[in-house]
Amino acid sequence: MHSSSTSTKRLNLIQVYRGVAAVLVLLAHGDLIFNQNLNQDFLFKIFTFGGSGVDFFFVLSGFILFYVHKSDIGHRSKLKSFLFKRFIRIYPIYWVVLTLKLSASLFFSYDLDANQRNVFEIIKAFLLFPQDREILSSSFLGVSWTLSFEIFFYLIFSLLIAWKPKISVPIIIAWLIGTLGHFIGIFKIPEKSLLLNFIFDQHNLDFALGFLAAYLLSKYKIGYGMTFISIGAFLYTLSAINYYYAITKISPVIAFGIPSTLLVIGAVSLELSRKVNVSSPLIYIGNASYSIYLMHGFVINNITKFVFKIYPNLTENIFILNIFGLIVAVIALMFGCAVYSFIEKPLVLAMKPKLATT
Repeated sequence: MHSSSTSTKRLNLIQVYRGVAAVLVLLAHGDLIFNQNLNQDFLFKIFTFGGSGVDFFFVLSGFILFYVHKSDIGHRSKLKSFLFKRFIRIYPIYWVVLTLKLSASLFFSYDLDANQRNVFEIIKAFLLFPQDREILSSSFLGVSWTLSFEIFFYLIFSLLIAWKPKISVPIIIAWLIGTLGHFIGIFKIPEKSLLLNFIFDQHNLDFALGFLAAYLLSKYKIGYGMTFISIGAFLYTLSAINYYYAITKISPVIAFGIPSTLLVIGAVSLELSRKVNVSSPLIYIGNASYSIYLMHGFVINNITKFVFKIYPNLTENIFILNIFGLIVAVIALMFGCAVYSFIEKPLVLAMKPKLATT
């Protein structure tokens, strides 16, 4: 979880959820990369719904921001500290991974789009300024587009800290109304308007749902934790089945954002009412979720290309292919954990003392 204050209880189930979200995205990208590199499905396409982990992440981020920083709202003196915490949470390890990806594509020349990058696009990628998702996927880090939304929501939340609620709240409500209006089709933004489409994108509603969950949990004593978790898990599973069989097209915010919100409300309600024992490895994967999220595509992509090059018969036996898929997924998970332990965590710890001067 993000940095917590002494007034907030550490919520281990929320941390586990972060790990689950990262693993879901890893498995979904496993299928995407297997199809691209091997022209084969990954684990029978069971986890194609795993892209929903992004919606889950966004709901969790909205919840965590409000839960951890609700006491900062309206206190401008807290703004510098808030922004610095968010900066060290996102950028240092992201820059390391992005530099690794760019260096690998440059030196090994496996990236056909490497030559198409221009300096302006590279700067935007490092700053996480909104860009076309196809450009990011082919030339930079495929998950960067989600981090742009994360940064945007940090900036939106910073308005609540920088200004008094009587000024900031109406602005945020107006933005949410605009986002809802765009979502349900009251007005349409031209496709060429990348920035406007980004500002009013439906994914922002996932953050708002997480924010709403945190607000409700801070205002009211909500019970029935297991009931909320059960309903959330049931609806999430239903949406996953619907996604797999393509029964009907449902927006991911509704299909997965709402169930994720119920899962969050249930988990927090449960942990605030009693002690919940959570396995240490699951908490660790939650801690490492950001590094896993950043690294998994790079690892899966390069392992599949390398193994297929030396063993082209790999795709002829479905059983061996799926065993290989499982092994690659585990390696990607372990590699992300190693990056967390040896790079991300030391980086964040090295920069934390500077918080005292912010």
